[in-house]
Amino acid sequence: MHIEVKQLSECPEHLLAVGTWIYEEWWKKRNNTFEVVLNWLRTHTEKDRVPFTVVALVGGNPVGSCCVIENDCVHRPQYAPWVAAVYVKPEFRGHGVASKILQETTRIAARAPVDGLYIDCHVRTVPMYEKSGWTIFEREVGDKDSVVMFRSSMSEQPATIPTSGEDPRKILGARAE
Repeated sequence: MHIEVKQLSECPEHLLAVGTWIYEEWWKKRNNTFEVVLNWLRTHTEKDRVPFTVVALVGGNPVGSCCVIENDCVHRPQYAPWVAAVYVKPEFRGHGVASKILQETTRIAARAPVDGLYIDCHVRTVPMYEKSGWTIFEREVGDKDSVVMFRSSMSEQPATIPTSGEDPRKILGARAE
C-alpha cells in the first residue's frame, strides 16, 4: 500500500473528510458545530507554518490526518506547538499510516521552523508514538491516563528529553523566542 502525505493546504478538497473525523472523534463531545471545525481547519492554509494539518492519502483518498496547533493541553500552556487530532480510518490502522503522518509532521515542523513538538495522548497509545521517535516528557498530566510526549524536529533522531519542567528548547540549543 502506497501512502502519500500532504498538507491540507495542498489538497483542500479533503477539508470535509478531515473536518468530519475531527468533529466526530473530539469536537462533537464539546457541543461544537461541524461548521466551527471547518472554519478552524480553514486557518491551516499557509504551507510549512503553524497551524497546519497533514493528510494521508491512499489511492488519492484520505485515510488519516493530524493537526499541529499552538496549544492542545490546558494543563501545559508553556509548551508549543502541539500535535493534535491524530486520526486514521479504522480499516487502515496497523498499516503504518499514523507513523507516516507523524514522520511528515516532524519534517514540516523543522521547515516551519519549529524545534520540537508535543502531544498529549492516552497512555495506551504511547508505544505507537515511541516507534515514531517520541519520548515521554511527563506522566499523569490532567488525568492519570494522560501522557505528554516530546519529539524533536531538529533531526530524524529521537530527542534527549530534559527533566520535567525544563524547557526542552533550551536543552536542544533552540532559537530564543
